[in-house]
Amino acid sequence: MSVAEVIGEGVFTEDCSEMVLVKDIEFYSLCEHHMLPFYGRVHVAYIPNGRIIGLSKIPRIVDVFARRLQVQERMTQQIAQALHVALQPKGVGVVADAHHLCMMMRGVQKQNSSALTSCLLGAFQTDSKTRNEFLNFVRSIPPR
Repeated sequence: MSVAEVIGEGVFTEDCSEMVLVKDIEFYSLCEHHMLPFYGRVHVAYIPNGRIIGLSKIPRIVDVFARRLQVQERMTQQIAQALHVALQPKGVGVVADAHHLCMMMRGVQKQNSSALTSCLLGAFQTDSKTRNEFLNFVRSIPPR
């Protein structure tokens, strides 16, 4: 599916200017380099600019990009860009934390390492206070 199909009519006009964060969105993907799975969690936040998206649409956007041959770095950027295009918010922040079977099963065989990637757009990139608030939220609330 495309992002447009997933979002559908899920964008609403709303006078909201505080950060919206959906945390611990689990994902599974397939490394395009090694044809082995990688999996983890994505944290997605945005600051509305007159428009919000239905909360369930955010994990669906993650799935659009995770359910294809992929690299984590690109997937993180694609999620952020898709939300930016759909909402034109004041800012978007995406952090992905993943375990890669290509590192666990072959090569270095490191079982407990994970890869962390981020993409920060707008206020998340230019305003250190906003960036720190987002990163503190991501770190502070343990997954269930």
